[in-house]
Amino acid sequence: MAFIALFATMGGLGYAATKLKPNSVKTKTIRNGAVTSGKLANGSATTAKLSPDAVAPNAVNAMDAAKLGGVAPGHCQLGWLKASMVVDTSTLTPEQPDAVVPAFDCASRAADAVTIHRTDVGRYTVTLAGIGSGVAISSSTGANAVTAASKIEDGQVAVRVWNNGDAAFVDGKTFSLIAF
Repeated sequence: MAFIALFATMGGLGYAATKLKPNSVKTKTIRNGAVTSGKLANGSATTAKLSPDAVAPNAVNAMDAAKLGGVAPGHCQLGWLKASMVVDTSTLTPEQPDAVVPAFDCASRAADAVTIHRTDVGRYTVTLAGIGSGVAISSSTGANAVTAASKIEDGQVAVRVWNNGDAAFVDGKTFSLIAF
């Protein structure tokens, strides 16, 4: 009996495969998950045949990864790097105390998002547009120079630069700043 049932089933599948009319299988007759990549002939599922809102599984994973923490790509996230820059203070003088600093600012990303103001010899205020933090680390690239950064308020950091040997505040040095 089982042999006869198996033979009838196989014969029915063969009959269906050879006797189906073109376009007779509709979406509603296909079970979810029944059509897998292994069942598709190479080149049969082209972009033109896909739905406009179709998304490949790898693309979905990439989109999800881009939203880690619920933050869109390029936006600030708690604990992430918020800004970074290298500042040459030699251009800042009592007559010209302000400058726009080429920098990365994740909150604004505008060309003028980071500004610096020279308040006195070796003392600067760095303003970071749109950043709700001011925790920063600084270092000097100048010979014998030391730097320190401290938060003034959200989006503003005070940077001090002085000589290591005599502790005198100095201008004309280059420092780097990383804000979190």
